[in-house]
Amino acid sequence: MSFDSPSTGSGQGAQDKVGVDVQLKYDGFRVQIHKEGQNVRMFSRNLEEMTHMFPELIKATLSQVKADTAILDTEALAYNPQSEEFLPFQETTKRRRKHGIEEAALKLPLKAFVFDILYKDGKQLLDEPLTKRMKILDGVIKEDDVLIRTKNQTVKDPKTLSLLLEDAISKGLEGLVVKRLESPYEAGGRNFNWVKLKRHSDGELSDTIDCVILGYISGRGKRTAFGAGALLVGVYDKTKDEFVSISRIGTGLTDEEWREIHKRADKIKLDHKPARVNSLIAPSVWIEPEIVIEVLADEITRSPLHTAGASTSSASGEKTPGFALRFPRLVSFRDKDKKAEDATSVEEIKQLYETQYSRQK
Repeated sequence: MSFDSPSTGSGQGAQDKVGVDVQLKYDGFRVQIHKEGQNVRMFSRNLEEMTHMFPELIKATLSQVKADTAILDTEALAYNPQSEEFLPFQETTKRRRKHGIEEAALKLPLKAFVFDILYKDGKQLLDEPLTKRMKILDGVIKEDDVLIRTKNQTVKDPKTLSLLLEDAISKGLEGLVVKRLESPYEAGGRNFNWVKLKRHSDGELSDTIDCVILGYISGRGKRTAFGAGALLVGVYDKTKDEFVSISRIGTGLTDEEWREIHKRADKIKLDHKPARVNSLIAPSVWIEPEIVIEVLADEITRSPLHTAGASTSSASGEKTPGFALRFPRLVSFRDKDKKAEDATSVEEIKQLYETQYSRQK
């Protein structure tokens, strides 16, 4: 595979023998973490000090970094533990504030994904090849759920790269960063050693989608009292007369709406997956597919996690991943005027998927 441009590329070409390193690209803000003994400082991409803004990252650095001195390059972003999804960049930026920091940390907890190391215990690592820096980084980060070591994967074929890109976007991430295995650390802008792959989007679909609630994930933290913390939703497959999963939703509802939806869902809850539901994801509680909601999303992507539109070729056995919604949020309840079978169909999702990219050309 070869790199086609300094900023974007198809990932196809001449590095097939050795492959390239692929990391997830998180849609957050860059945080460079400096640790010296028990002293931790944090800086932005432009070296603006931000230490006071992220108390949870200071605590995590002291407990998770196994080095006396270290400089780590990370991407920090807000995470919704209810839906197990990352929040849009606009939400993450709310953490960059001077007041109410402790309250913000509880409301919008951060995860910092560590993707490179610049310095460790007296040794500067900028000129070391990527493979060596990653090996050093493996021994520095103790596993936990605040500082997270970004996974690296060596990829040699464009098809695998394309599937990884679709899967990353379906999880609410920005895309992928592809790097040459022997590249040095690149400060500032990317060049031919580092290439960013992302799906370009206008930021919002041109139409809303009517989804059916298939079940709910139990609430955590503040939402424990609500009963439900996230929803598993699907659309209708007319050809198979079944409801297929397309997303999990954890935003767009008020506290009162969470209580109401939990109350309504518990009236039709089941102790097993409904016969007409096809989903690889199992929620905490299954319900009868009756409640229709209107959903707005930024984009429709492909994901192996969901079954809407997923298929397997009878001839080659090749699998086509299902459709998924990026950054979905609830707009309104529609079950007063729509039956579950009136929800958006898989065929309509396919048309929206194709239309969104023709609009971007």
